Amino acid sequence: MKFTTILSVDRLANLVFLATYFSSLSIAAPTAQAHAIEKRALPVLLGLAKSFGALGGTTFTSTGATAITGTGGVGNGGVWPGSAIVGFPPGTASGVLAPGTVLAQNGEAACLTAYNNARSLTATAALPSSNLGGITVRPGIYTFPTQAVTLSNTLTLDAGGDSTKQFIFQIGTTFTTAANAKVVLTNSAQPCNVYFIVGSSASIGAASQMKGNVIAYTAITASNAASNQGTWCALHAAVTLINNSLVAQAGTCPS
Repeated sequence: MKFTTILSVDRLANLVFLATYFSSLSIAAPTAQAHAIEKRALPVLLGLAKSFGALGGTTFTSTGATAITGTGGVGNGGVWPGSAIVGFPPGTASGVLAPGTVLAQNGEAACLTAYNNARSLTATAALPSSNLGGITVRPGIYTFPTQAVTLSNTLTLDAGGDSTKQFIFQIGTTFTTAANAKVVLTNSAQPCNVYFIVGSSASIGAASQMKGNVIAYTAITASNAASNQGTWCALHAAVTLINNSLVAQAGTCPS
């Protein structure tokens, strides 16, 4: 009985020691590396491409009075690795035209990074159809692995009051908008947080009113009087414009 009492006292002493020891330890703050990893996970960023209204991979061609402008003094047009920019003037750019320059190269590299990052994300929700017209969508990642996607009329994007939320559409093949189609942003949704990631080419219909970044693996072709707020980036083929109005980096988003 005496032995049992001594053992209990010893165990109690050990518990007191351990409690005192662990209470003296502080929890280390997250390292800079941990913060960097967290930042890479959220959100998809356009980086150095955000100053461009449009970027082409092979050629950059405009017909008519295309106007490229931008918030914060930007509004560039560029092409890389190609070097041909045609149609300026009569087209205009409030920033610079970058035919095969380092500026365009960096922009294309940033588009490719955004394309790959967006492609790597897992879908968070499903949509009833590959026609985006006539629906309202909340923030999320929507994927169409093998389907061509169309926009027949109006797509409404509702951020629910949070301007940091993103809308990412992963499109396996082509993306086509009908004439007069439009993207409408509500409840703090920002054009710079909208991404159409296109596995082949994108065709924007006449007088379409787009808002967001379109990154196509091959070409982007816009019909007469179509407009966009954001960046159009064709990674491996041409950007072709006609009387279009492009506003670079509309909205307030991180780099």
